[in-house]
Amino acid sequence: MSDAVLEVRHLQTVVRSGGRDLPVVRDVSFDVRAGEAVALVGESGSGKTLTALSVMGLLPDAARMTGGTVRLGGHDVGALDERQRRRLRGPEIAMIYQDPMTSLNPLMRVGPQVVEGLEAHGVTGAEAKARAIEALGEVGLPRPERLARSYPHQLSGGQRQRVMIAMAVALRPKVLIADEPTTALDVTIQQQVLSLADEMRRSTGLALVWITHDLGVVARVAERVLVMYAGRVVESGESRALFREPQHPYTAGLLGSIPRVLGAERPELPQIGGAPPDIAALPTGCPFHPRCPQRVDQCQVDDPRLEPRGDDGANGWAACWVPRDRWVS
Repeated sequence: MSDAVLEVRHLQTVVRSGGRDLPVVRDVSFDVRAGEAVALVGESGSGKTLTALSVMGLLPDAARMTGGTVRLGGHDVGALDERQRRRLRGPEIAMIYQDPMTSLNPLMRVGPQVVEGLEAHGVTGAEAKARAIEALGEVGLPRPERLARSYPHQLSGGQRQRVMIAMAVALRPKVLIADEPTTALDVTIQQQVLSLADEMRRSTGLALVWITHDLGVVARVAERVLVMYAGRVVESGESRALFREPQHPYTAGLLGSIPRVLGAERPELPQIGGAPPDIAALPTGCPFHPRCPQRVDQCQVDDPRLEPRGDDGANGWAACWVPRDRWVS
């Protein structure tokens, strides 16, 4: 995609543990265009957050990128030093973290916390304070001047999450990564945050990367979906097509596990058997084969590549040896 504002190609990230480099992100590639929403989904431990932190250049000390490229607005992020990367964080790319309860400094009023990020990029004095108030208002917080003088513990969970969003968008970035920002919120507030993110994307052309394990959220916000398992993408495609006819058994299992409202008589909720693999001891062949109801002998030996399904990928891309038309019920 030539018009992509974020391009990730063959990303590889490892974590050092027990004297070994464990592959936690394996050959991940994707693009995001201006005004587009792309979701990364999968169970906990599938590599979603470490993919985002790799893109941001914010990996923990034990982790490091070992391959691939990240291009942001024409910049090769991997070729930049830390000082240059800091200049991109905020004006070019920003991130909303999982838990607003712990991401905000409890000893600072929320207004100065928004101002702090602006000052780091040269916006100071009255201009920084005015922009902080403006950002708090843009995310739908009432009476932002008054709220800016509050401490985090004086705000509700939804208000704290909106403060986190205000901090992320205060410098009007081109790309926003949202790492499960609705996990700790009740359903009503969750819908408000989803609506806010979607409105910002449509009105400003923001490129949105939404990380979640909640497929209901995916259906609400994303146009394209990347399904991750054991550190790699096992299926990708347009969200409507993926929900209608998944091409990978893991995706089908995730969709089958969504509760459905069927009245008083409800069938037992299907589950994916087993547990995600230990990244330190991945099985041979396809990492999903020990849990897969569609597995064949080849799955235990050879790890499938991500390949197009249908004509030129009309049905998306999947890493599976068994085409959907050969699945057993």
